Amino acid sequence: MAVGLGLLGRGGKRQALGLWALHVAGAALSGALLGGLVGGIGALVGLAAWRPWIVAGAAIAAFALALRRTPPKLGRQRQVPRRWGPGTPPSRVYLVWGAMLGSGVATPIFHTAFLLLLAAQLTGGLALGVVSGALFGAARQATALLPLLGRLDPGRTMGLLETLRPAARRLNAALIAAGGLALVLTGR
Repeated sequence: MAVGLGLLGRGGKRQALGLWALHVAGAALSGALLGGLVGGIGALVGLAAWRPWIVAGAAIAAFALALRRTPPKLGRQRQVPRRWGPGTPPSRVYLVWGAMLGSGVATPIFHTAFLLLLAAQLTGGLALGVVSGALFGAARQATALLPLLGRLDPGRTMGLLETLRPAARRLNAALIAAGGLALVLTGR
């Protein structure tokens, strides 16, 4: 995927910004669709009444998984297709890649706080699911593209990911604890 995103470095800055915006828009849209689906199912089943228990259970499970030596990879363990038909416009490729990645289903998610997000969406209803899913998708893909727009070396960026992994794991655990506690205490 990172190799494909390197196409942003080719051409003018204006074209790169347009592709970046399409990519993030596709990610936000697919995140909103998945979050709305999860929230809608939860609303239909009437899970809002059980919100504190479901969120607390998800937070405990996510925190326990986060403390494992090798946390599980959530989502499908696949990447987006790299090869497209001849003549496929880059705008379509970036929009579809954003949609596939923004939902969090197409590729692995390495942080178990995602389980807490799903529990909050499942018990929060349609509107919360749509908004939180859109924010998740946009944030997930915007951060992936920022190094490319800044024309940072992909090798250096990948090195940073490895260097920052321990801090990200601690932040994931803190987010689960704080977010789970806040969601349980507010009942929202």
